[in-house]
Amino acid sequence: MTRFFRVQVPHPDDAEKTRIRMKKTHMQELGIQKDDIVKITGGKTTHAFCLPLDDNYDKQNEQNFVFLDESSKNMPIIKTSNLTYSNLLNFHSGNLVQVEKSSARKANKIVVKPLYMPDDAGKKDYPLDWLEGQLVVSKGDRIMGKQVDPKNTRGFFVIDGMPDSQVWIIDKDTQVEISDKTPEHLHRMMMSGGNLNSVIPVVQKIQGDDFEATLSAIESYDNYMKLRMYVKNIIAHQEDWTSGMCTPTIRAWDDLGNQYLLNGFGGSMGGAQFGNSLWGKTSYNFSDVSCILTPALDVQARELTISIEQLMWDISKRPMPQETIPREKNQTKVMMTPMSPLDQKFAIHGGPWQFKISLREK
Repeated sequence: MTRFFRVQVPHPDDAEKTRIRMKKTHMQELGIQKDDIVKITGGKTTHAFCLPLDDNYDKQNEQNFVFLDESSKNMPIIKTSNLTYSNLLNFHSGNLVQVEKSSARKANKIVVKPLYMPDDAGKKDYPLDWLEGQLVVSKGDRIMGKQVDPKNTRGFFVIDGMPDSQVWIIDKDTQVEISDKTPEHLHRMMMSGGNLNSVIPVVQKIQGDDFEATLSAIESYDNYMKLRMYVKNIIAHQEDWTSGMCTPTIRAWDDLGNQYLLNGFGGSMGGAQFGNSLWGKTSYNFSDVSCILTPALDVQARELTISIEQLMWDISKRPMPQETIPREKNQTKVMMTPMSPLDQKFAIHGGPWQFKISLREK
């Protein structure tokens, strides 16, 4: 059984561990017991141990979410440790991930590529004695040790392991083999280079009372897909609050059963001070978003389904100008008052909105 969850900030006890926490009722729903292994899919798939989240857990320092619809308001949350969050490539708290019960094998040996390759002497002895407990690792995961000197950071990418599996449990006694090989399907390296093969027009629009989003085209490259998306909103563009970049949660799959995951995005944002007949307002903000999905589009696919699960905007207070003593006569230096986490929140509008796109002309 699989379910969507919204990612919240880590539990303070889970630093440097591979863990998630959810409410007991959701664990029961998914058939999960304490310390069971779960599969989590965001921008990448990774695995972790699952622990229960106390119903009275401390909500201090959590992200402030403003829900614009009932489906978003009712979405359950999970807390992911820093390692698990990093390996999800999910970019930001508030995004959605899918969770299901899974399993792993205890590793007799793990094959890794260090972030900084050791010398020949180091290759003979690369222990995991800095681990404080067991970790769950998947192929392509990045694991970091606690080191002050970046050149001596005991961090690595997981290449493989024994016995044969996609997921392993490792600890300080696990044998380690050093490899120079780049991890297969390492998402962090898949989005550079590549030739543009085709541009597929889409022009699908979704609209709410306070936003309008247009999915305009899909660019198909050798090693990924890029979805072009334009979003206008009037969610917070008044007084001392303003909205920033729109971050979508997107899933995609084709008629052959291939899944495509959103694990990179970029874009620009801006604002307009003159409204139009659509908005009937005097100002709005917009985002020009490029969404990166991997792997590359299967050339045999004939149809692609895109599901926009939600749209999320970061909303922050405008920094208040603060005058300081001028350095030179008749000049005024203006500084901006720093913002605190309390000056930021996230507005979320849930979907899903789904589109089927024919690829026969690609």
